[in-house]
Amino acid sequence: MIKTEKKYYIIILIVVLVIAIAGGIYTSWFYNPKCENYACWQGYMEKCSKISFINDGSEASWGYTVKGLEGNECAITVKLLQVKKGELGLASLAGEEMTCNYPKGVSTYPEQDLSKCHGILKEDLQGIIINKLHAYILENLGKFDESLSKI
Repeated sequence: MIKTEKKYYIIILIVVLVIAIAGGIYTSWFYNPKCENYACWQGYMEKCSKISFINDGSEASWGYTVKGLEGNECAITVKLLQVKKGELGLASLAGEEMTCNYPKGVSTYPEQDLSKCHGILKEDLQGIIINKLHAYILENLGKFDESLSKI
C-alpha cells in the first residue's frame, strides 16, 4: 500500500512539474501581451520587453511587436496592417513587414525612422518616396531652372 501511494505522489509531482515547465516555456517564447495605448507601448519598448501594439492612425494601421534584444539593440517587427487614406501605392503594401532596431531606452513609432529598419516594407516605402521625389522634380524642373538662372 505504501509503495502504491509513493508512486501516486511521484506521478502527481511529475505531472505538476511538466505543466509548470510547459507554462514557463509558453510565457517565455510564445505569449505576447498586448498594449491598448501609446503610453503602455512606450514603457515596454523602452525596456525592450515582449509586447504587441496596434497603432490605429488616421492614414494607416500599423502593428508592432517587440521581439527582444538582439545584441545591444531592441528588435521590433513592424507590419502595415491597413491603409485607410492617402497615396494609392501604399495600399499594395498592406501585410508587408520590416524589422527595426533601436537602442534600449528609446520609444517611438518605429516606421518614422526608416534608417533603423530593414525588410520588404522598408524597401517598398523607399521606392514610393523616390518615385514621388522624381515626379516632383520633373513637375518643377522649369522652376528650378529659373531659380538657377537668377544666381
